[in-house]
Amino acid sequence: MVVAFRPCTCQRKKKRCYCFRPHRNENWLFSRYSTGWKCGLHADWTELTGCVDQELDKNEGETAKRRYFYITLLREPIARYLSEFRHVQRGATWKNARHWCLGRHATPDELPPCYNANDD
Repeated sequence: MVVAFRPCTCQRKKKRCYCFRPHRNENWLFSRYSTGWKCGLHADWTELTGCVDQELDKNEGETAKRRYFYITLLREPIARYLSEFRHVQRGATWKNARHWCLGRHATPDELPPCYNANDD
């Protein structure tokens, strides 16, 4: 039996990758590069486990039973901090970021603001 290898096709400038299984249009990679921030910004374990199946079903147009392998990559903390600092220097804000809690948008009580000044 010959197994067809179907690697991801990535668009470098758009930071987007499409990763499908051989002979089927089913995604085998769920990440911000393949699907975007579908489960919220920097989704945690509870956000991912409550969201991924629904998003993949929506993407593929059908319900499927899937197995998952989760991988976490940790960045060197100083480099991560400097990256965030430069990102904010370029004008980024997190005002429109979606934050999820148990499969729904987090309420202000669940995610209180930590900065209460006018930053406009």
